[in-house]
Amino acid sequence: MNEIYILLIGQVIVFVVGAVYAIAQTKQTGENEPLPLLIRLILSFSLTGGAIWIWLQDPSVEYRQWAAIGMTLSTLGDLFMAGIIPFGHRLIGGMVTFAIAHCFYVTAFLQTGISWNGLWIGLVAYGLFLIIGWFFFIRNQKQDRLFTIGARVYGLWVGGMACFAFALYYANNEMWWIPALGGLLFVISDFIIGVTDIGGRKVKYDPLWIWVTYVAAQMCIVYVGI
Repeated sequence: MNEIYILLIGQVIVFVVGAVYAIAQTKQTGENEPLPLLIRLILSFSLTGGAIWIWLQDPSVEYRQWAAIGMTLSTLGDLFMAGIIPFGHRLIGGMVTFAIAHCFYVTAFLQTGISWNGLWIGLVAYGLFLIIGWFFFIRNQKQDRLFTIGARVYGLWVGGMACFAFALYYANNEMWWIPALGGLLFVISDFIIGVTDIGGRKVKYDPLWIWVTYVAAQMCIVYVGI
């Protein structure tokens, strides 16, 4: 898997270059600037390419198959979020696509084997986090009601995926703490989106925090076991 390590190093370098540029732009404009679109596309498509490459090295490993499909759908979600694929509301298009992607990640976890006790622990922990986070940081009466409900359901969906990732680790230990960490990072990434895009709160460099947690989350899920 030397190719994947090279790809991983390249992705880190690309992200750092993009982050340095975005920080410089933020200081110039006074607004939180995101990673350049080209950088985001390179990261997203290369993650999908890496996931497919890992799967093709041993197609008999079902985890890799489902992870590759989930990552491919995540890239489609990134295109919605970037506005490249036209849709009524970019966040809605992204949330729907990512929700489907998370179903494939959960399938990967289930095929590998989970602990139901671990799942219940995850449900309690993430449930408390999401409930407290929603009421104190995200809830915004000024936002469109339908959009807010959709965001709430999606937040629970992401939290559910993270619960299954934790249950995977709880049952198997060893390297499976890595996708469990990925689930946590996914929750954090989407929590920041909720705080800023729905709650209307200001977070310094929020586009960079969203992407560093998102990319790290995807890496944890698709690169585990390389």
